[in-house]
Amino acid sequence: MNPWFAFLEQQPLATSPKEGHHILTPLTHTGILRVAGRDALDFLQGQTTCDVRKITEQNSALGAFCNPEGRVIANFRILMHDGDYLLLLAADLLDIVLRRLKMFVLRSDVKLMAEEFPLFGVTVFAHGQLDRIGKPPQTVDAISTMANLTWIRMPPPGLRWLVLGPYEAARRFWLFLVEEHQAICHSVEQWQLQEIRSGVPWVTQVTSEVFLPQMLNLDALGAISFDKGCYTGQEIIARTHYLGQVKRRTYRVRLDSKRHIEPGEKLLCGDETVGQVVNTAGTPEGQEMLMVLRCDRAQNPAIFPVAAPGAYLQWLDLAYTLP
Repeated sequence: MNPWFAFLEQQPLATSPKEGHHILTPLTHTGILRVAGRDALDFLQGQTTCDVRKITEQNSALGAFCNPEGRVIANFRILMHDGDYLLLLAADLLDIVLRRLKMFVLRSDVKLMAEEFPLFGVTVFAHGQLDRIGKPPQTVDAISTMANLTWIRMPPPGLRWLVLGPYEAARRFWLFLVEEHQAICHSVEQWQLQEIRSGVPWVTQVTSEVFLPQMLNLDALGAISFDKGCYTGQEIIARTHYLGQVKRRTYRVRLDSKRHIEPGEKLLCGDETVGQVVNTAGTPEGQEMLMVLRCDRAQNPAIFPVAAPGAYLQWLDLAYTLP
C-alpha cells in the first residue's frame, strides 16, 4: 500500500467541525498527473483550455481537457513542480486522461505518468495561525514552499490551502499540526462542501464528456483562454463564446432532504429534464450541490432531483458573477 494512504488510515476522523481548530483533509479523491519533457509546454498548450504559458512556480490555474466536440473529459488545477507540470484532477479520471493524452504524444519529448505525492487540505480558523512555521500564500491560486511542502491558496470561503510534497515532510507536518495545534482530521466531504461554496465544479467519471466548459462556468473561473490558439475542442468552445450561445450554466443550490443525491442525477421540472447534478456534499440539513441547469429555468422553485420527488431546491448565490 502507498505509505501515505497507510498513514491516513491511522488518523482518527472527526464527525463534525470544531470551532477554533485547524482542519486537515485527506484528498484521496484527487489524482495527480505529471507531464514532463522538453515539449511538455507545447503539448499541454495544444490539449488544454487554459494558457499554460502563464503557469509559473508561483501560480496555479484551473483548466480542462476536452474532446473534439468541446465536451469536458476532466477539469484540473495545474502547477509547476520541479520543472514539470502537475495536474490535479478527479482520481477516477486519471487513467482515462492518461490513455487519451498518450494518443497525442507521437514523437514529442513528453512523458506522462501518475504521481503518488501525498496531497491534503489545510484549513485554519484565523489569519496568522501558521506564522510559527512560515507564511503560506495569501492570494488565491498563488504557490509557495513551506515546511518542505508546496502550498496552493484555495478560493474562499475559509482560509484553505492545498498542500503536496514528499511523504516524510507531509507526515511530519500533519503530526505537528495535530500534536502542537490540536488540528482535527476531516473527511473529504467537508473539503468538497467548501469547493461547492466557492463555485468550483469537478467533473468525475459519471459526468465526463457531458458538459461544455462554459456550462461548468469555467470561463467565469478563468479556466479558458480565448486567445491562446488551437487546442482540442477549441472550435466549438470559441464559437459558443463568441455567438453567446451558452444555454446552460452551473448553479449552487441546497436540498433539505436526507435522501442522498449522487453526481449525475437528473433534475426535473414537472416531467421535463432540465439539468444534471455535478457535485454534492452533505450538511446538517441535507445537501449542497452544484448543478448544470438550463438558464431559462434558473431560480425556478419547482425543480427537483429524480431521486427526491417533492424535495425542491433552494437557490444559493455563487461566489462570482456569470458572464
